[in-house]
Amino acid sequence: MTEDSQNKKDLAHARTKTSFDVTNMTNFLYNGPSNVEHRRYIIDLIAREPIFNKDDWAWLNHTDAVKRGIAMSARLAEIMLENDLNHLDFATVVEAIDDPLPILLHNGAFIPVIDAQGTDEQIEKWVVPAQKYQIIGCYAQTELGHGSNLSNLETTATFIKETDEWEINSTTFTAAKWWIGGLGTICTHAVVQAKLIIDGKDYGAHVFVVPIRSLEDHKPFPGIEVGDIGPKAYGGFNKMDNGFARFNKYRIPRENMLMRFSKVSRDGVFTKPPHDKLSYGSMVLLRSVLIRQMALYLSRATTISTRYLTVRRQFNNPTSRNDAELNPGLETQVINYPMVQNRLFPMIAQAYALYAAGSVMMNMYINLMTSLSSGKVDALAEVHATSSALKSYCTTIGATGAEECRKLLGGHGYSYFTGLAHMFAEIVPSNTYEGDNYVLTQQMARYLLKELKRARSDPDKVTPFSKYLLLTLDGERFSRSSCSVIRPEDWLKPEIQIAALEHRCARLAMELYDAVEASHGNKKTWSDHNIECYRVSHAHAQYVMVLWFLQAIEEALDPEADEDCRAKPETAKVLMKLSHLHALHTIQTNLADFVEDGYFSPAQCQSLRAQVKVLVASLADDAVGLVDAFYHPDYLLASALGASDGDAYKRLWDKAQSEPLNRQEVCDGYKEYIRPMLKKHGDIKL
Repeated sequence: MTEDSQNKKDLAHARTKTSFDVTNMTNFLYNGPSNVEHRRYIIDLIAREPIFNKDDWAWLNHTDAVKRGIAMSARLAEIMLENDLNHLDFATVVEAIDDPLPILLHNGAFIPVIDAQGTDEQIEKWVVPAQKYQIIGCYAQTELGHGSNLSNLETTATFIKETDEWEINSTTFTAAKWWIGGLGTICTHAVVQAKLIIDGKDYGAHVFVVPIRSLEDHKPFPGIEVGDIGPKAYGGFNKMDNGFARFNKYRIPRENMLMRFSKVSRDGVFTKPPHDKLSYGSMVLLRSVLIRQMALYLSRATTISTRYLTVRRQFNNPTSRNDAELNPGLETQVINYPMVQNRLFPMIAQAYALYAAGSVMMNMYINLMTSLSSGKVDALAEVHATSSALKSYCTTIGATGAEECRKLLGGHGYSYFTGLAHMFAEIVPSNTYEGDNYVLTQQMARYLLKELKRARSDPDKVTPFSKYLLLTLDGERFSRSSCSVIRPEDWLKPEIQIAALEHRCARLAMELYDAVEASHGNKKTWSDHNIECYRVSHAHAQYVMVLWFLQAIEEALDPEADEDCRAKPETAKVLMKLSHLHALHTIQTNLADFVEDGYFSPAQCQSLRAQVKVLVASLADDAVGLVDAFYHPDYLLASALGASDGDAYKRLWDKAQSEPLNRQEVCDGYKEYIRPMLKKHGDIKL
């Protein structure tokens, strides 16, 4: 039997061990078979297009990559119109293409921002042609000198009463818009964040629709200097034309300011919005989308690792799952090593939890926008804070998980052909854009401090996912509370898991509140508490992740749910194992927070670790089935090691043969460099 056929046999055999219906699990993840089928249909649309073939991506330099990105963007626009795809379909199209393109922010930010903040007339003027790709837009907020600090942006929009225009100006060199996807080459328009100035008074950052390039010849308009900022780290986003723009007193009509909420009249009278954070809607959208993206990325990474580790055999070390007795002479499958399982299986559980969190967060965003359209702002603060906390936490575990999956592949993991290098380069920037992952956590921290004040003054008005703050109202009882676990099996009670996470969140919030209050009497500032902000924000994110995963499973078991979406008993059993592993692994990796106030005893810490080991081992037979349920076709994975047939080594060999260096018997450079080096001291015979 050849090595390659053994690989295929190993993966096929692993699938026979699966204890649940993989199709039923896939329906759970994507909310029903119709969604699964529609996703397959859209991915197939992309996979059969020659322009989206991935075979030569590794060989493209930055300039060639951007040109390819423009060509891919043009075909993407055609596909959207030819197949009458909507904005939800666009997300699946982007997933299938698997590379950020110059046109990405046109659909992902330009149109949504105008939809959210523009008047009906402005939507008609810009969104309608944008949907037909008659204009192409981007979202220009970040500057060369400023990113997260929106209040200190240096680009200004000064109202010129005499001509009823805004004068857009880059007041300093560092005011240049920078990192703007789509701005480098393709965009004709941009929604630009700039300080609104009327009669010398600064009214803060507002959004303006700014024409950038001519619709006739694509040349930049006079008063605008625009271009591409160059290659990015890790080779990521190289088909995206991240660009810069400097404005030199460039004039646009007054009506180009988006005025659904804030308004400026012909005579220069500014009308403020009913709520100062209504503009946060577009930020919530982008952050909500990122949570879903991390589910897709981490599930792809774990799919690749799980399949390869199933076919990879290394050493003859005995394990409790060694198949040496059945297959004499074969080495041990790497996935059978307990350390490998302990690293991999919790990430599979995280991926499932991310799917649940992405669905809930997107529903929260949709409900928020419905409320805002009718003038209700009650949910804005909680949704904004929650999306901020989850964006920071989920993109952190997404990047960390992708790299851990790469390391699990051993030496071959360093090859581009794993499919993980490209993916990692896409994930890493998400830790910075849409809010730096450390700075962003201050949003949730500030929100929890306000909620803690509300809990002490009007407890009935505490928002749903902050109810745990009420635990602190009886300070003496709270300080005496402890975990009720007696036996290792007690850790499998969801109420105990939730109680532990709530206690931790409440304590960290209370300690931050007390520290901030105490700082009023000394020289400490808010920035002195940023480390504590990070801790409490990530604690809250982990709490809602566990809570929402449990809720998703409960909904899937609801007898009133659609039969096609309902989880079968065996599916539910595995889902609960994943939920337990996700919750307990999260707690285990943050044990110090639970021990330092005595909530956990040393014995409970030991029993927690024991239960995590039991859970990990119990998922061994289901690992391949669990990643198969993610339903990622080989085209999307683009992985020699993680393909569905398990033929890893043959695929890796074939990929290496496509290296341009291998197209000639003697490499370029032999005559110029290698031969002179070898012959410098004369011929030798060996």
